[in-house]
Amino acid sequence: MIHDAPSYQGERRDLLRQVKRARKVLDVGCNLGAVARALKREHSGAQVWGLEINPEALAKALPDLEKGWCIDLDDLEQLELALGDLRFDHIIAGDVLEHTVRFKEITGILYDHLEPGGRIIISVPNHGHWHTLWVFLTRKWQRNERGIFDKTHRTIIMQGNLKEFMEKCPSAEFKLLKRNFRFFETNRFWKLNMLVTYGLFPLLLIPYFKDFVTMGYIFSIRKPVDP
Repeated sequence: MIHDAPSYQGERRDLLRQVKRARKVLDVGCNLGAVARALKREHSGAQVWGLEINPEALAKALPDLEKGWCIDLDDLEQLELALGDLRFDHIIAGDVLEHTVRFKEITGILYDHLEPGGRIIISVPNHGHWHTLWVFLTRKWQRNERGIFDKTHRTIIMQGNLKEFMEKCPSAEFKLLKRNFRFFETNRFWKLNMLVTYGLFPLLLIPYFKDFVTMGYIFSIRKPVDP
């Protein structure tokens, strides 16, 4: 699904902080190339390839990529053909796989293109956020330009679904890297939102409760050095 919202066009510092000693990186859903520019600025000699469904966005990203492909990730044959025999030490998929239907197969293909010891770093929204209950009570599903209720989402993901991404990744190692906490699912009243969120910090130590105020998860799938 093509998405032009500004929230998908930034550097994604939360994901870049998880990248260590990047050499060959694939940015899945590279949009305008902000992640590629940041990687090359911060990791000397890093090479970045990109996948993007929006041809206009990809055209703007290409100067910062070794190569880019305009494809629909759900077209698995096209995805395989694009990646060919390339191998990467990092693959970044920032808030993109929830926009697909065949996310397990897509992740499996990406995993096949990891070098031993390489990682896929994935971020996804949490549809188990408490705001979903509010939407249920209003009896109207929100169709927004961003966030949990982004109108282009095609797969619903909650905490218990995260390890489904590994089903096509033999011997993979899963690690939950970060939760993005926010009490209200909105960009409005940002300071109040964060004040309430941090005011609830003691409750965030409770495993079951903290899932209800998690806006999104960041996790990694690592290919072991020795299979």
